[in-house]
Amino acid sequence: MSQSSNLPSPASLLNLLKSRRSIRRYKPDPVPDEMVEQLLEAGRWAPSASNRQPWQFIVIRDETIRKQVAQHAAYYFVRWAHVEEAPLLIVLCGDARSRVYRQFLHEDIGLAGAQIMLQARALGLGTCWIGGLDRKAIAAILQVPEHLEVVGLLTVGFPAEDPPPPPRKPLAEIVHYDVYGHRPGEEGARPGRVPGGALGILLRRLRIKVRF
Repeated sequence: MSQSSNLPSPASLLNLLKSRRSIRRYKPDPVPDEMVEQLLEAGRWAPSASNRQPWQFIVIRDETIRKQVAQHAAYYFVRWAHVEEAPLLIVLCGDARSRVYRQFLHEDIGLAGAQIMLQARALGLGTCWIGGLDRKAIAAILQVPEHLEVVGLLTVGFPAEDPPPPPRKPLAEIVHYDVYGHRPGEEGARPGRVPGGALGILLRRLRIKVRF
């Protein structure tokens, strides 16, 4: 059996992506252990810069700790009520010790979080990414070591709402080909050429290809 035969069809995957919603109302039912493990496994298999896998996931089920964290899940004067109401929280942290790879940290953790959210949708769970946080306060509550940065937080649970699909901009409004502003069938700018002469030779020599 080929590896590709185990993959979901393109249509089913696209339907899954389109059906994901940010859920802000949850049922009180706890999330089963086997589902939690699948969520974490999905995050573990996310891509990362040079495969450093800088993530650490903190799973919060304890009601007291969840309420403490919820007090600091806020953006200015707005607190997100669903952080306290969700039966499960996953705090996404990243290892920030490397100066070289620190610039990729938020992208790496964001990819892990996205995969967790999609796996949750496949399991019939709802999630919501929380970015408005007092990260230092939450790190203190969760006893996060100094070399880790709290990047985001996911609320997780069985949905108690079914929001309609949010509007999306059409592809024609957001897609460009080869260079910004160029649409199929239109005359427009084309990618520039590397200049000739000594400068061109130097620029071409500096384009070192690497694989990690």
